[in-house]
Amino acid sequence: MKKHKNKIIIGIVIVLVAALAGYMYYDEKQKQAIYDSINLTLNEVLIEKGIEYGSDTTTNDLIAEIDGEIESQTELDTSVIGTQTLEFVITKQNQSKTLSYDVEIKDTIIPAITLTKENVTLEYGENFDATDYIESILDPVDGELSYSETEIEGGYYTYESDVNTKKAGDYTVTYNAYDQSNNKATATLKVTVNEEKTSNNKIIVINPGHQASGNSSTEAIGPGSSTTKAKVTTGSYCSASGKSESQINLEVGLKLKSELESRGYTVYMTRTSQNVDISNKERAQIANNYNAAAVISIHCDSTTSSSTTGAHTICITSSNPYCSQLYSTSSKLASSVINAYCSATGIKNRGVSYRDDLTGLNWSEVPAIYIEMGFLSNSNEGSNLSDSSFQNKCATGIANGIDNYFS
Repeated sequence: MKKHKNKIIIGIVIVLVAALAGYMYYDEKQKQAIYDSINLTLNEVLIEKGIEYGSDTTTNDLIAEIDGEIESQTELDTSVIGTQTLEFVITKQNQSKTLSYDVEIKDTIIPAITLTKENVTLEYGENFDATDYIESILDPVDGELSYSETEIEGGYYTYESDVNTKKAGDYTVTYNAYDQSNNKATATLKVTVNEEKTSNNKIIVINPGHQASGNSSTEAIGPGSSTTKAKVTTGSYCSASGKSESQINLEVGLKLKSELESRGYTVYMTRTSQNVDISNKERAQIANNYNAAAVISIHCDSTTSSSTTGAHTICITSSNPYCSQLYSTSSKLASSVINAYCSATGIKNRGVSYRDDLTGLNWSEVPAIYIEMGFLSNSNEGSNLSDSSFQNKCATGIANGIDNYFS
């Protein structure tokens, strides 16, 4: 009897153990099924395309489908280029699963090239620098790009130009910009070089020095120079007559124009009024564009000594770093003009001075001189230079010097 009872108990235990094992197996299967069903799918189009650097795309924007609840997730950082791993912790019916995905942050936006103009027309022989027409070259990642002839890290720009201002025709300058992701932008500038103007020894440019109001902004004193000067000053003043130097210069310049035209010259003025703003460099370029045979810049002297008198001309030295090829002709012009001027006016002849620091001479591509007609600080000389009749003598003397230069 006792044996039979033990068998029954053992049987019951076996059944219970089996039932418990079965339940546990079933429960694990259920849990596994729930775990396996947890899933998250990202937007394949966005992933394949890559996320744009600096965009407002978020981690949530990448989620296409989800089975479960997101407990935590890595936030996307579009301010860093490269691969980022996004990790999601997802729960469902007390089951938790971690999923990881790699996404790529890419820079696909090309740099922006902005030129000051799309087309430019140049006079024959005019200076040309392709970089003068660049307003900006910017990349959203790398910022402002700098020029380089060869590839450098961090982005750069270069350009291709075959512009020859000594040969008339149409040219194209191509600007290429590359960012650090090797995105490339291209812009073009159309350049037209006009035909060479026929040399004419009758073309004279008169530059009445200074103007009513100066311009203290600076400009290079010569092509490629790091030395700068004020663009233009107001000049000196004649206390004897109450006239400014700039006004006297203009009055003599206009009389000289009439005198030269009566002798058959073609004359151009850099200015015909006081109320202008023309830098010394721009004045030289005006004469260059006319391919002038001679440029006469009219000025007056002034000093602290009221007894100082006399006139002189100024031209470049033979070693001028910008236009030394003009030394011989400019020196001849300077000598001819000062000698004839002093002969006509009776003003003391102080000869020719040689200087390489005058912007108006250094930018010239044609023979050019300054004439300092006399000292406004001397009451007698200043009064004469302010007088219309005496100014006619000044104009005649300068014109005689120009005639002698061409004879």
